[in-house]
Amino acid sequence: GWRNIGASLGADSIRNGVRALIIAIGLVVVIMVVYYRFSGVLAVVALGLYVVYTLAMLAYFNAVLTLPGLAGFVLSIGIAVDANVLIFERIREELDRGKTVRTSIDEGFRHALSAIIDTSVTTILTAAVLYQYGTGPVQGFAVTLIAGITASLFTAIFVVRTFYLLWLSRSRGAQTLSI
Repeated sequence: GWRNIGASLGADSIRNGVRALIIAIGLVVVIMVVYYRFSGVLAVVALGLYVVYTLAMLAYFNAVLTLPGLAGFVLSIGIAVDANVLIFERIREELDRGKTVRTSIDEGFRHALSAIIDTSVTTILTAAVLYQYGTGPVQGFAVTLIAGITASLFTAIFVVRTFYLLWLSRSRGAQTLSI
């Protein structure tokens, strides 16, 4: 039969997009906290800042968050968490080698940095091409993805590291790390 397409179709799509965003963030939070424990909590707090920074960049550039933009936002959340996963796994490797917590954190960040920067730069370049040659919805996706990747670079490299350093200074050089 016939289907009616009315003015509410766009609103329904946006509502579903926001629901997908909330579900994605919820799943990421649960997975990070369950799998990485204390370190996962640090990543989740950084993810909260990532969301704020991304929305701030979009607001600064007067970008409207459309359905394709929401898709870019959801994708960049996965990429933001991926950077933390790379760092945490490198920290685990260093701890397994018997290094101190402080050395493991420093080495983990140092060894993961090149992979994080490489993937971020290639994703930003791809999004820039999409923005340059795409039309409205594709450009919205590209802008949100670029803002998200930029925010994820900052939160993964600087914010989580700062959280670790604050924790180390408060715990007076902890001997163990929940990761």
